[in-house]
Amino acid sequence: AERGAKYPCPVCGQACSAHDFQEKTWRHWNFFQHHCYIHASVPRVKCQEHGVKRVEVPWARKGSAFTLLFEQAALALVWEMSVNAAARIIEITDKRLWRIVEHYVGKAVSPFNLSDIKPVGLDEAASKRGHNYATVFIDTEKRQEPVVFATPGKGKQPLKQFSAFLEAHEGDPANIREAVCDMSPAFLSGVAEELPNAQVTVDRFHIVQTFTKALDEVRKQESRIKPLPKHLRWGVL
Repeated sequence: AERGAKYPCPVCGQACSAHDFQEKTWRHWNFFQHHCYIHASVPRVKCQEHGVKRVEVPWARKGSAFTLLFEQAALALVWEMSVNAAARIIEITDKRLWRIVEHYVGKAVSPFNLSDIKPVGLDEAASKRGHNYATVFIDTEKRQEPVVFATPGKGKQPLKQFSAFLEAHEGDPANIREAVCDMSPAFLSGVAEELPNAQVTVDRFHIVQTFTKALDEVRKQESRIKPLPKHLRWGVL
């Protein structure tokens, strides 16, 4: 920069003189499979109102050690695979990649307005091998982008977290009129405690599953009393 050049204060935008310069480095997307870095001498300005502040650069977000293009590529990989797998491809630790993901997810979620949400559906799913579960909440009135909230775990705790999430985004747990879920005692008691005005609707899949299991148990009991025709199981089901 030219001697005596002025730079905008990152808080108010006022043109200020440089206080000093700091050397900064950002990881950029690979160049011919080799790590690529951007090095720059970034000015710090001395604002009369806000004190000494470092100027923001256009190629990276504030506080990040990666360029915007690197983060964009990283998020594109995370969309298609696990964070661990994506981190191995771009050769950074999974913790650093999680920080990128959490920043942009938080930025996308922060403007949510859930004041008009009334029916919700919730279910648990195995997130990986072993007893690791995630509970997902959807707005059953939305056909596009219905997912409202997701959190690790199952049972009552996710419902408590969902209730807090509603309140943090202009919603009210008392406004929820219907909760569609399975017949898990933890879900049912959690709905009663956290969504006091919600009527529970058991979804069709779990109703069919319950009848199927009961029917098969009766068939097994009858087969112990007398022989049944071959392949009867599939015919009965």
